[in-house]
Amino acid sequence: MRREQFARQDCDAIDLAVAWPTSTQIAPVPIPELERIGEMQKFRATPAAPDVPAAVGGMIAASYAGLIVALAVATVGSAESIFVIVIAGLLVITFFTVPRIFFAVERDSGVRTSLDGFLRNGMDTFTGHNSGKAALVQMLIVPVLLTLAVLAMGIIIATVG
Repeated sequence: MRREQFARQDCDAIDLAVAWPTSTQIAPVPIPELERIGEMQKFRATPAAPDVPAAVGGMIAASYAGLIVALAVATVGSAESIFVIVIAGLLVITFFTVPRIFFAVERDSGVRTSLDGFLRNGMDTFTGHNSGKAALVQMLIVPVLLTLAVLAMGIIIATVG
């Protein structure tokens, strides 16, 4: 009954497809064209941190390693504390291994800037340009202050206990 009503009305094929999809022919799904190699190279990943030298990464890794050492010195004494320190050390190792792998597989971006060049020129961030010293302080402030806090707690524990 409905099909006959639609047939009596002078409807477009689009209207029929909406109301009764089996009554119209369905176009085949288009096959996407293969991309050319030249077009694919336009969409390659950009370098992760082209304006940050490897020495800064080393400083950050050393500050976190210092944090783990300070934690070990301040709290070692039982099997539970050794277990926690080993787990924390493994997390820090993972924390720096993953970016190292990412840097190893990224496209060659040329020569990275030196530490002196970084301190002179600074770096561009989402919020604007930072001087090199300010950027370095922002990268190192958390692990360095955490290390100092753990050392202070260790000194307090040693003097009180």
